[in-house]
Parts: sequence; structure tokens; C-alpha cells
Amino acid sequence: MAPIASLVVGPTIDLIGRKKGLLFFYLDMGVGFSIIACATEVWHICVGRCVCSFAIGMEVAAVVYIAETCTKKQRSVLLSILTVSFTFGVSLTYFVGGYLPWKVASGVFATGCYLYFFIQLFVPESPAWLYKKGDVDASKRSLQRLGRSPEGTDRELEILRLSAKELSEKFRFKVFLEPTVWKPFLIMSTFHLLQNLSGVFHIMNYTLDFIERLGTSYDPLSISIIIAVSRVITCCTAGMYATASVGRKPATVVSSILMTLSFLGAGVYEYVFRDTPVGQKPFEWVPIVLLIVNIISGSLAVSILPWLMSSELFPLQIRGSMNGAVYVFGTSLMFVSIKLYAVCLEVFQMWGLLLVYSLGSFLAILFGIFVLPETQNKTLLEVERGFLPKNRRNIAPSPNAEATKNCGDASQSEAGSERR
Repeated sequence: MAPIASLVVGPTIDLIGRKKGLLFFYLDMGVGFSIIACATEVWHICVGRCVCSFAIGMEVAAVVYIAETCTKKQRSVLLSILTVSFTFGVSLTYFVGGYLPWKVASGVFATGCYLYFFIQLFVPESPAWLYKKGDVDASKRSLQRLGRSPEGTDRELEILRLSAKELSEKFRFKVFLEPTVWKPFLIMSTFHLLQNLSGVFHIMNYTLDFIERLGTSYDPLSISIIIAVSRVITCCTAGMYATASVGRKPATVVSSILMTLSFLGAGVYEYVFRDTPVGQKPFEWVPIVLLIVNIISGSLAVSILPWLMSSELFPLQIRGSMNGAVYVFGTSLMFVSIKLYAVCLEVFQMWGLLLVYSLGSFLAILFGIFVLPETQNKTLLEVERGFLPKNRRNIAPSPNAEATKNCGDASQSEAGSERR
């Protein structure tokens, strides 16, 4: 259901707005959990799960909203906090679901969704979407509510004017053939493909089985708890720092290098001792430690950036639609990857599958170095124009360059005002 929702929600939030998209998300998720909480038959639970899974595909509205309401410096910080929030949410789900009856737990989740729905009513709409719809005054008020200074507001409105002007002059169906559209789509689709080839979702969804197949005598449940705690700590520390400060390219390269080495080491270990009975392997802690290192490494970039970066790459006019398209591809690929886990184990065996993951991670290194664009400390307009051929980037450079520079100056002046 998530891919179907993404396919629908992308164009929908371009039509009705980012705020309404988030409201529908909370309402949909709340209704889904309410159905589960009140279920008396198995099919009631199935219906509730389908409703909730449809809401998952609506998450694209959140990353688009963050990208459009933040300055270029705030954007990286907020996107990193989004990752931390997701990790905490998953951990909270385990805690609530583990200690409360499933009906009570579903009721708790439904209550939380309705509470956030109420809070969302008081959140301003995306100024970029309002400007795209021609409501300049509302866009200005939204920027002011988001804390922009008067000078910063005027300069960001100029950025939005230039972006909207460029797109309104050429918006037809052929806009999807523009390099500012198809290039980021191919880049993010490739990133999702490499993410799956790196085994991220196999380990995430089959943690207990994966640990058992490593053939050690350690308790899989205890190791899975250690992995979950490691993931939370990493997302709250190194992962947040990498997303907010280091930059997308270096974070991806470092994350991929560590994943490559850890998978390679684990694969070689499993191959060498493939015929050794459980409990008789020397240094049984080696594959476990390498697995934990791999989880921590993935949390720096490869596990999270494919879901976050697409909100920074596409033009304003079709940002929602193209983010939805990328999300459709990513969730569909994730679904196929998860379902093929057993087949992959049968074909490659454990040691071979680990080496396949290592190869996928190595390809992600090359992707991070040569293909992935850097969005750190860039305005969305700067990122967009980076996909144009060099001869087209220089067309009418003065207004765009001046506006982009002013927007950056505005962000710096606002930061200075806050410090004062």
C-alpha cells in the first residue's frame, strides 16, 4: 500500500499543499490504529494494517515540508532530527508493544496520531507552495511565522519568484524531460538500489534470523537488543552530526567504506569456517562485532539519506510529484528485496550473501564519490541549477546568482541576530 500511497500523495501535496498532506497522514494513521484497537475479528486487523501502510506512503509530505520551510543551514539539522525521531519512534514501538496488550498499544498510537493532527492545525503552510499557487502575501506571512527577519523574508521571496518564474515559463509535460527532473530521479533511484544491494533491509527486517545464521553461540535476542541500542545511539550522535555538518558526499563515502570492510570481513570469516559446527568456531565474537559495526556505519548515511535527499533535489513546481515517484521506487524495491531474502540465502549461502552486500557497499563508495550531488549549505535553487548543463547554468546569471547570494546572506544575518 505504501507505494500506491506515494504515487497518489506526491501529486496531491502539489495540489492541496504540504500541510494538508501531513494532516491526512496523521488522520489516516490514527484511523488505522483505531481500527486495530477496536478489532474483534482477524480481518479487522488486516484492514487496520492496510490503512496504516497507506499512511506510510504519505511520509513524503514531511521531508518536502522540512526542505521548503528551512534555510539551507536549518535544513540539514532538521533532516537529521527527522532521522533521530524515526529511530526513537521505532524503539518506542518496541517498548510499548512489548509491555502493553496489542489493543492498548494500538490505542496509545492512535491517541498520539490524533494529538499530532491537532498540533499540525497550527503549523504554517510551506511558503514555497503558497508562492507557487500565487498567494504571495500568504507566503510572506508564512516566512515571518517561521522566524525570518524582514530582510530575509524579502530575499527568500525573491528566490521563490525566480524559481516559480523559470518553471511557469516552461511547465508542460516535457518538463519531466528536463535535466533538473530526470537526473535527480535517476540518481536517487540508483541510491535506493545500492541501499538494497548493501543489505540494509535484510538485516533490519530479519535481524534474529540473520544473527542465527551467522552460526555463533550467542543469544540472538540479546544481540538484536544491542544492535537496536547501537542504532539509536549512532543516529543521535554520529549520524546526526554526519547529516547536519559533514555533507552528503563524504558521509556516504565513509559510511559505505565501513560497510564494505565489515561485510567483507564477515563474509571471509563465514567462508573459512562454513563447515565448522556452532560452538566450535574460533573467535565467535568476530562476525557479531562486524555486524554491529555495519549497523552503526549504515546509520551514518546509507540507511537514511536515500529517504531524505530527494526533498532537496527537485524543482518547486513538481517537487511533491517527483518525491512521490522516488518514494514509490524505493518502497517497491524494499518490498521486493525483503521478499527475496530467503531466495538469496538459498542461492548464495550466508558467506556469499555477505560478499554480495560488500560488493553493493563498494559500488556505493563509487556512487558517493562520482555521482551523488552535494546539497550541504546550498539553497534549493542552487541544487536545482547544478543539474543543468554548464552552458545553461550561465544563462541570465546575475538575477539568480544575486538572489541566491542574498538568500545565503539572509540566513547568516538571521543567525547573527539570534546570537545577539
